[in-house]
Amino acid sequence: MRERIIAALIELSHTRGFYNFTMDELASQAGMSKRTVYRYFSSKEEIIEAVLDQFMALVAGGIERIVNEEKNPADMFAELIKHFTQTGGRLINPLVLHDLRVHYPHFWNKIEEFRTKKIQHFIKLVMAKKGYARDIHPQLFMAAFLASIQAIINPEFILDHGLTFDGAVGQLVELFTYGLVGGSGTG
Repeated sequence: MRERIIAALIELSHTRGFYNFTMDELASQAGMSKRTVYRYFSSKEEIIEAVLDQFMALVAGGIERIVNEEKNPADMFAELIKHFTQTGGRLINPLVLHDLRVHYPHFWNKIEEFRTKKIQHFIKLVMAKKGYARDIHPQLFMAAFLASIQAIINPEFILDHGLTFDGAVGQLVELFTYGLVGGSGTG
């Protein structure tokens, strides 16, 4: 039942976000009574947190799988984009991003901390692969990449520039993987 409620919120979030839905709407989407929903979750926030925890677990599992494969960094970044697109595409949309930032900043901060730790871990592993990464100081690269992510992969930037989460992530990784004038991994 918990999984059904979580899946219902993910589906509902496409049109209602995380803030503008009622528990009656969620129960209807899940095909159960509101009372049943409250049997498994005590509040709307608890359901949102469960959705986000599931999302972060999926992302973390994919990152671990990607870094454990024997691939060059460009292929690892390409796999990372694919993983984010597949995982985030189900949940991350402009409504959800806006609601997290405006109405649930504590969840937004939790995601930011998670994202920073996972990116640092990923970049350290990529840069440790001998013969693949350019000779760039690891802390400089990591600081530039994290600052770029914070500036670009946020609701305001994505919404203001008519981007999608997937598109913004893909182009940012493309930029850091191949540079501004270098070859593209897609052509």
